[in-house]
Amino acid sequence: MSNQYRSGKQPKTVLRRIPKQVRSKDRVSEILRVSADLIGEKGIDAVTMKEIGSRSGGPIASVYQYFPDKEAIVASLYERYVAETRFILKGAIGNIQTADDAVMAAELLVDAYYDVMRQGTSAIDIMNAIKASKVLGQQDIVETRLQVDNFYEATVRFVQEAKRDQYKTTLILLFNMADASVRLALMQPRREAAGILERFKEIVTAQATYFLRGRFPEKLANSASTHGRPQ
Repeated sequence: MSNQYRSGKQPKTVLRRIPKQVRSKDRVSEILRVSADLIGEKGIDAVTMKEIGSRSGGPIASVYQYFPDKEAIVASLYERYVAETRFILKGAIGNIQTADDAVMAAELLVDAYYDVMRQGTSAIDIMNAIKASKVLGQQDIVETRLQVDNFYEATVRFVQEAKRDQYKTTLILLFNMADASVRLALMQPRREAAGILERFKEIVTAQATYFLRGRFPEKLANSASTHGRPQ
């Protein structure tokens, strides 16, 4: 298979009506902006469609014109998130030439994902709403697997053939752990958040180095040797 980034299937559109004119597109963008702000302020459960319509400067009918319910709004916000994470992944894997490049790409993806999630105060609430929805949760699982496949295809050439199945399974774990680790970090004080991210990146680096370079990082190997040495 090609190592070029595969876009896969876009999330099924949730808009009742596709905006075509600039004015309509602006209206949808404003509804989504206001919805994200309100979700960040109050949480998804406390936000109402009436409040979204009022704060976005239009009648509630104009909200229902495009979105049948709050889940549709969350799904549209998720589409934007997906587009951004795909763009980041495409950039990370697009310039991989060596195993060292691949290890660095794995490390940078953690920081990039954290930056995306902390851009808005609503990020955690939106992701929690996605996880709580059976349809959107399944969609997120499929999207994560797609991104795993893209990273795997871009880097598998550096992995020993006998370890490739194990490498794929490890990527599935790490990509899902990244989501949980970043969300946890965002709910902690800044200093603790930095520590959580640093520890997770050490795990990512250790696994990436093991599979892509064929050995564990020297620092980790030396630490293990020291702890295992009889006193």
